[in-house]
Amino acid sequence: MKQANWFFATILLTLLYLSGCAQNEPSPEEAFTTFADHWKNEDYGQMYHMLSEQVKEELSEETFVERYETIYGGISANNLVIEMIIDENEEEAATDESSDELTAEIDYRFSLDTFAGTITEERMTASLTYVEDEEEPFWSIEWEPSMILPSLEEGDTVHYETLAPARGEIVDRNGVELAINGVAYEIGLVPERIEDHDDTFARVSEDLGVSEERLDELLNQSWVQDDTFVPVRTISSSDTSFRDALMDIPGVTYREIGAREYPFAESFAHLIGYVGAITAEELEERKEEGYHAQSTIGKTGLESILEPRLRGETGGRIFIRTADGELKETLLEKEAVDGETVQLTIDADVQRSIYDSLADEGGLGVSLHPTSGEVLALVSSPSYDPNEFVVGITSTRYEELQEDERNPLLNRFTKRFTPGSSIKPITAAVALEHGLDPTEGRTITGDRWQPDDDSWGNYTVKRVNVTDGPVDLRDALIYSDNIYFAQIALEIGADVLTEGFEAFGFGEDIPFAYGMPASSLANDGLDSSVLLANTAYGQGEMLVTPLHLSLMYASIMNNGTIPTPLVLAGDEPDMWKENLISEEHAKLLLDDLKEVVRDSSGTGHGAYMDDRPLAGKTGTTEYKESQEEEGKEDGWFVAMDEDMLVLMMIEDVEDRGGSKYVVPKVRSVFED
Repeated sequence: MKQANWFFATILLTLLYLSGCAQNEPSPEEAFTTFADHWKNEDYGQMYHMLSEQVKEELSEETFVERYETIYGGISANNLVIEMIIDENEEEAATDESSDELTAEIDYRFSLDTFAGTITEERMTASLTYVEDEEEPFWSIEWEPSMILPSLEEGDTVHYETLAPARGEIVDRNGVELAINGVAYEIGLVPERIEDHDDTFARVSEDLGVSEERLDELLNQSWVQDDTFVPVRTISSSDTSFRDALMDIPGVTYREIGAREYPFAESFAHLIGYVGAITAEELEERKEEGYHAQSTIGKTGLESILEPRLRGETGGRIFIRTADGELKETLLEKEAVDGETVQLTIDADVQRSIYDSLADEGGLGVSLHPTSGEVLALVSSPSYDPNEFVVGITSTRYEELQEDERNPLLNRFTKRFTPGSSIKPITAAVALEHGLDPTEGRTITGDRWQPDDDSWGNYTVKRVNVTDGPVDLRDALIYSDNIYFAQIALEIGADVLTEGFEAFGFGEDIPFAYGMPASSLANDGLDSSVLLANTAYGQGEMLVTPLHLSLMYASIMNNGTIPTPLVLAGDEPDMWKENLISEEHAKLLLDDLKEVVRDSSGTGHGAYMDDRPLAGKTGTTEYKESQEEEGKEDGWFVAMDEDMLVLMMIEDVEDRGGSKYVVPKVRSVFED
């Protein structure tokens, strides 16, 4: 009996052992899944390691990897899908044990997106061979060229032709062209026309910023013949005098090529931006969107923001030729779709007027329609010529721009600034909604003030214009009285002022196509009475974007409602913030701001026009370490009527009359 039990136990252990071996045997499905994963992950080297020895004998790893990278890169391949097909009556791949080798076949579905569309093959077949390796058996792949693209056989070649779409143009509200598909001048050399090699190279090198060594490399390329035009550098079509001067050098000539052009150059540079050749990093990020190595892409400004609408859709054809050059099959064919021409709410005349008024000084300008919210201008100064970037800016020129102390590459209208006294109308609006009596006069003595409790130590609020008699809201706005606004802020309190400014949009992103940072009231709340008082007249830690400040002013013209800012023509006007202040208080503030300009003592009187009454407010931002020292100042002025609002800020006005320096510049925009 014991012998029988031992016999059955031995059989059981053997069966368990054999069962375990079977479970550990690799399956063709598992091998193909691993192969497909490498394929989808573009890990062509790992794919090669899974090929059968017979395939490897005929095809090196370097050639294998290069074929995939060249073909897939050329057709902008992405979103590869490999799905194993298991028929309902089959649980595993079909295997064949009739020969000396154990083989298997797996059916799969192939799908690949390209610049010309999607290549799909509903059923393809992969063959695998079982390899009895001493260390670990495995299934190898019997690779065929069709595993690159369906229908591809040994000896065939893949070809592709791209049809580039025309990039959509950008125009202003009146159809004035701001970004167009124009021309540039490609400057080059023709070897047989060079008379004095050293002289030509020296002059071309100096004028075009290309080293003589580089010129030598260009002319010694394998494809260059004596009569070949050899491109050296591209220049803007606006550089006609430079082009003509270069033509005096023997051997130099040019040809026109298609290029993006910006007719208004510097005045629109920060708003419109520019395009350029796609970088390797950009291509890696966006390869699934149909871009390829020769693509042009929006780099900055609206060219970047509107890229999906402007770029269009690349067309083209992907086809296979046989070894003797015959067309075998066209896999895909697609017409190019041109980009959309985008119309803006921007008014080119207003934009140029503001830019010209800034006169290349450090500053910015914003203009909008106070009721509809249509943005008419967004200007940053000083600026740069975006056409230089399109044709390929030289490293020397780029360094000049970067090292320029005026910072022409900085887009100022997207930054946040301390607004100074230009915020006072908004402080007044919050106070009016919380019980401020605008007619109540306050007795203020001298040019400095602090609370009676001595809690501020030596710190005081200072006003520039000292007036006789009580000061009411209208007087405080006309003379820009810091002490008046500090007092009303302390009376309504930090919570009320904070909630009031938050109602006006502080701490929120503006719903605007051109991204702007959110304005902020304070770093960690209005946690001291000094900070509260300073915030009321636009100092302290307050930071505001110029567009946001403009929109807050628009609410005064718009009966207490801030419109949603629009930069794209055709977008429906909407309201961003409603019922911020009553119509009564909005009218009162509007009348007071008109007095700031009309009254001969008003800080904005320099903008007064008999035939076009404006409402406005100045502001001076002070940057200094202590109250007693002199510091840098930025000057602000916001003016508006029913048809247009203009905001302007100019840096470094401390020795030029402060914010009053800005006032006539804003007036000139309305006059234009």
